[in-house]
Amino acid sequence: MYRKMLDNNVYVERNQQIQNHCLGLMKSLDIQCFHTYLAIGKNKEPETRTIIQSSWSCGREVLISKTDFQKHTMSHHIYESTDKIQVNRYGIPEPLHHTSASLDDLQAILVPLLVMDKKGNRIGYGKGYYDALLSEISHLKVKKIGLCLSGLVDLIPYIKAHDVALDYCITPHKVYRF
Repeated sequence: MYRKMLDNNVYVERNQQIQNHCLGLMKSLDIQCFHTYLAIGKNKEPETRTIIQSSWSCGREVLISKTDFQKHTMSHHIYESTDKIQVNRYGIPEPLHHTSASLDDLQAILVPLLVMDKKGNRIGYGKGYYDALLSEISHLKVKKIGLCLSGLVDLIPYIKAHDVALDYCITPHKVYRF
């Protein structure tokens, strides 16, 4: 996997660029409530900590998820600076509290992905949790934003009927709008 092979200095630099682009996009779109993933460090996913911390400082509401692997669902929670996070047995950081949050006021969602094409289609991790979440919020006017450490590919050839294309993809060098 490409990201796991990145030199640590390159990884840190690309993350800073993605975070800066993301914060700029959120400011230009006037995003006040968004959902994000918490990066799995060992997988070298694009980090979201700076985005979260900067959002807290300017009063944005941040939502994160907790996964129920038996029911194959995700519950959503308001994430505040005092909340405790625990890494589950799959290496996924999750909130310890269990108070669910409504997605009704959600304006944007930051989506993890492995690769993205120039039409906004993404390949995730194959379990379908974010596909289900994106379908769940499809009736809302939520900006779907992918974070990607590399560039985009021309085309992902095997898009399924339940796949939901993203509105934006942020790479270290560019913000793509679809």
